[in-house]
Amino acid sequence: MSILVIQTITRQWDKSQLTPEHVEARAQLPDRYPVKTAKAESLFSGKVLLDQHGDDTLGDRIQYELFDGDKFIIDCFGFDMENGEVAYFPPDDSDEEPELVTTMNDGWIQCQYEWRYKVEEGGAIYWLYEQFTINARFVDRLSDDVFMDEDPEFFFNP
Repeated sequence: MSILVIQTITRQWDKSQLTPEHVEARAQLPDRYPVKTAKAESLFSGKVLLDQHGDDTLGDRIQYELFDGDKFIIDCFGFDMENGEVAYFPPDDSDEEPELVTTMNDGWIQCQYEWRYKVEEGGAIYWLYEQFTINARFVDRLSDDVFMDEDPEFFFNP
């Protein structure tokens, strides 16, 4: 049985971190990490291994679920674990339609987008900006270097 390895990287910042220096510093951060299987979370009877990195200012930022036994949805991406299809589900307030992104083969894929959230905290309202990266690969055997040995076979940025 193949295991779907999902690695998320969340970078969050506020308006004070929009300077060219901040943008450059964020650009220097990695878009993939070794998967430390001992620290990653095994989900749904071992069907999915979730390896999370980065910021989560709001707490519980990443939402996920498994339905129909083989369809894993995380954030705005869906993975069909039976046929390897990857779908993108735009935000509810968007006029975009869900779309089939790719079908995963032997390599891995990387999906990345930026977003912002209106946050109310301590009587103040501000924008929280975010860059979200998801790396995904089906493997028969887990190893730390699942995303490190080669570049992604497919990159998606809606």
